[in-house]
Amino acid sequence: MPAAKPSPTWNIDAVRSREAMSRVYAEIGEELDWDGVLIGHLDTGFTNHTVFNLDTDNPALLVERGRNYMALGEPPRDPLNYAGGLGIVPGHGMRTAGVLCGNKAATFTGVCPTVPVVPYRVSNGVMLTKERITNLASAVMDAVDRNQASVISISLGVQSVAGNRSEMHTLGRAVDHAYEQGVIICGAAGQTEGPPQLMDFPVYPGRYSRCILVGGIDARWRVCFDYEKDRKYIDVWAPADDIWRPNSVSGVPEPFQEVSDGGDGTSYATVHVAGAAAMWLRLRKQELDAGGYVGWQRVEAFRAMLRSTYQNLKGNDVPTKKTPTETGLLDCVRLLDGKLPKLADLEMAPLAEPQIH
Repeated sequence: MPAAKPSPTWNIDAVRSREAMSRVYAEIGEELDWDGVLIGHLDTGFTNHTVFNLDTDNPALLVERGRNYMALGEPPRDPLNYAGGLGIVPGHGMRTAGVLCGNKAATFTGVCPTVPVVPYRVSNGVMLTKERITNLASAVMDAVDRNQASVISISLGVQSVAGNRSEMHTLGRAVDHAYEQGVIICGAAGQTEGPPQLMDFPVYPGRYSRCILVGGIDARWRVCFDYEKDRKYIDVWAPADDIWRPNSVSGVPEPFQEVSDGGDGTSYATVHVAGAAAMWLRLRKQELDAGGYVGWQRVEAFRAMLRSTYQNLKGNDVPTKKTPTETGLLDCVRLLDGKLPKLADLEMAPLAEPQIH
């Protein structure tokens, strides 16, 4: 018999984001003021879906603050009018943003509803080419400098450093700038397979030491996509299979309304962690400020807490001598309740430089 489908909310339940949001509301108040916390969502752009409430006074996406690097001067809207293919995914940005912050009563709620999210359009898909790497670097800089983002979510990746050295240097400098400003960049580890001599897994930019690298698990809390000896790069694991998400249907009038299962990949795991980062920054803001956690120290404090508050993985993910791990499944509640690491124990990560293997 085929395995039963997991609950539509299994991912939300696994990371305990509902309980964590209740913690934030209890502390800050029902009229939640995010007090400057903002997420830059760098992807294929947005579409008008009912989970974003774009036609209301409280939209989930701050569209007017976004940028479109595929069509300069245009809103960051995903036109959906291009063919899919290897790595080309029309509507990808809308789906991942929906899991991050979507909020439609009795229909669908994302990981971190109400958090301000600015959408960017930098690509038509998840696999970044030379030009798209440059787009991504520009978007990182804009999110940090113009929008003063606290968190940046990147569900995209560069699969091969070879041949992209100049562009990767530009992207690395953008990541360094964000890190020095205390911006938490969450990046997907990736999952597309290819000849090992041509592929770098986990993928960049998430693999940069100054980013938070997110791996993916299924509803049984088992790793979906493993990286063998490179598992050590993963900072935290989050749901990446059978994810319910809003969907865009080309040719159907907007706003779109469909919500369905079938979301898979570390793209979805990444937005879970970005949402958790926003909650953590908002709830622990006074403590971070009073304790002198500034610039890169905020990023490293967040990383340290992810690595000390996780839930144990299961099945094939039990650590062994062959596949050691000091990380596990994101737990939003433990993250919010955990003890901040001492400033003296934090170390600045090396510059964001890619390594060819």
